[in-house]
Amino acid sequence: MSLPCRALILAVAATLALPGAAWAKKAAKPAEKPAAASPAATGTDLPLFEPTTAPITVAGVFERLKEVDDRMGSLTLTYRQTIRLEESGSAQSKECALTFLKPKKLRIEYLEPEPQTVVSDGAKFWVWRKWSNQVIESSAADWRKAEPALEGLLNFGAYAELRKNYDVSVATVAPAGPDKHRAFALELRPKAKDAGFVLVLKMSTKNYFPIAAQLTAAGAFIVTEFDKTRFNPDVPKSLFDFTPPKGADVFHYPSNP
Repeated sequence: MSLPCRALILAVAATLALPGAAWAKKAAKPAEKPAAASPAATGTDLPLFEPTTAPITVAGVFERLKEVDDRMGSLTLTYRQTIRLEESGSAQSKECALTFLKPKKLRIEYLEPEPQTVVSDGAKFWVWRKWSNQVIESSAADWRKAEPALEGLLNFGAYAELRKNYDVSVATVAPAGPDKHRAFALELRPKAKDAGFVLVLKMSTKNYFPIAAQLTAAGAFIVTEFDKTRFNPDVPKSLFDFTPPKGADVFHYPSNP
């Protein structure tokens, strides 16, 4: 898989441009926006930390990340993702709602421009394109192996483990705001030297949870902005069960030779 193509499937197949997929040749058509993004959830705001004037260090940030990870059992949020391709100058935006249940269950509802559903029960991974009734099925391990950059977005509840796979540095630190908290950015470079991308997570000392993620790869720049985050909502396990709908065309990734 070429690097530009790999970059495009950041954030669980943002473009679903897997090489060799038969459905990729079909023309897209306008789709109706679903009435709701994800199941209603209560939960709380993200846990808050006291302001500090201490230097922001990688070790200190990961201490806080571990505290958040340890307290997290589930999560819901919305995000908007913009993908810009350097070669063509084109850009595409997607609006999504995400539900997470620890340790590895995930559901994403794509709202715009085309409704589709992504589900992972921790072992398997499905992408359902609703208007064409087509499903991609893969093991979660194969999907992550095909696109290491997904680690930056799929490791909710395990952000403190990112140092295993990345060399991390504090890229920027902003002056304290009126609430005495500081925004900062972590730069993550994969330890696998052939990965070919750089991931930046923007955070605040207020809650040490990503406000945005930026991925730069050969020919692609992807920005994901998080919003409406709810911490430890009551999420039913059944939300992460998936059976391909009746009549769906199912494609397996990776495909058999």
